Amino acid sequence: MLHYVLAFIAGFFVKWVDWIEDDKKGEGLLKFPLAVVYGVIIGYLISQASFSELFLGALIAQVFARKIDNIGHVTGFLAVIVSMLYFGLPVIAFNFFFYFLILAFLDEQKYAGRFEMITRWRLFLKIGAIAVILLGRYDYAIAVLLFDAGYILFDELRRMLFPVFAIPKLEIKSRKPKKV
Repeated sequence: MLHYVLAFIAGFFVKWVDWIEDDKKGEGLLKFPLAVVYGVIIGYLISQASFSELFLGALIAQVFARKIDNIGHVTGFLAVIVSMLYFGLPVIAFNFFFYFLILAFLDEQKYAGRFEMITRWRLFLKIGAIAVILLGRYDYAIAVLLFDAGYILFDELRRMLFPVFAIPKLEIKSRKPKKV
């Protein structure tokens, strides 16, 4: 049960760092402790959880898709590596690892036109994890859905709370003399 709660928390913190890096243009230092927290959690999950192949496959897919492209996520990635070394390297079922690696990589591609929904919702990994239920493995689906729930929750809370706490930007208009 703890591993599922941690998957949810990791999703929340990953989205928080995404928001700082993408929407806030990386400003501030808060991204660093947040990235370390999610990195340690994901490293722990890769080392200890029954669904470690899911998180390891998704992590490596981020590298191949070149999505670890800012200092916040580089910090998170390094925290994953260090914590995996600390908590121990897992025994990996390579069939599941490669399956989730491919699906996560497909999720990171940009699709256009009527397939744009695939880009927005990143359905490959979720559907693939749900499909593994047919093999009796519920843990992958629960983990990825809870990670996404944390990710979505941060986004919804940000949409609700950010306008309340946002400081409006003051525009300074230039005072050019009017032509007569």
